[in-house]
Amino acid sequence: MWKYPDRTIIQMPQRVHFANEALKDYTRRTIGRHRNFFCVTRDDQSFALARANFDCEVEVGPDTAFGIETLRPFDADPLRVLYVMQPLGEDDDVDIAKARSIVDGPLTNWINGPDSLSRLRMSSIVSSALRHGLSRTAMLAQHREDVARRYVEYGVRILSGAERIITNHLHGHILCLLLNKPHIAVAREASNLHAFIDSRTGDSPLVEKATNASEIFAAMSRLPYEIGGTWYKSSRPMTVGASIPGPDLVPQPSIL
Repeated sequence: MWKYPDRTIIQMPQRVHFANEALKDYTRRTIGRHRNFFCVTRDDQSFALARANFDCEVEVGPDTAFGIETLRPFDADPLRVLYVMQPLGEDDDVDIAKARSIVDGPLTNWINGPDSLSRLRMSSIVSSALRHGLSRTAMLAQHREDVARRYVEYGVRILSGAERIITNHLHGHILCLLLNKPHIAVAREASNLHAFIDSRTGDSPLVEKATNASEIFAAMSRLPYEIGGTWYKSSRPMTVGASIPGPDLVPQPSIL
């Protein structure tokens, strides 16, 4: 902020969390000195924290990943269960070993894709030349755009064949929604992932929450499933209402 004192700075939707009070106080002072900072949070807990501590305009908004809109899965071999788990700290992690010992399925971490995803490719240079020119700034911007697209496609390929997905990853949860994939969001009580679902996406029939292996099994039985183009839940056909537009089950976040 010190570098651009005369510009409006907009924080795109993010979770707001501080490791200690000193960092929170530093952020409060920095925002207060700037006087032209606009903060957008993506969950109600962060919104409340920012409103209570920051002298700036604060709003809540959707995670920008929802701007991708509905995705179409790739053709893939069917897979009953897939675990998409991001390594977390000891205070946040949930042991899924018991769940996997009963309901087996491959374990993957979408973020750790192959190095080739982030390499500069000739296609990015050509696209930059055609769209913006060959300046270093233009090529870097095009490269970053292409890398982001490759990671999304990589994530879609991982998820496409799975009938059920178990994840502790926020963007794994969002991709599941955009792909119409029934899934379980597993995290500890009062976790950031569950706070986001409670604030924004909990009305979707595609997601259930769990905090341990036993809850994973119970949540799996509550997930909907699709047969011949018809969605079922608890062996009963689901009525597609106004909040669940056909032909898919992806509800728009309530704030859109």
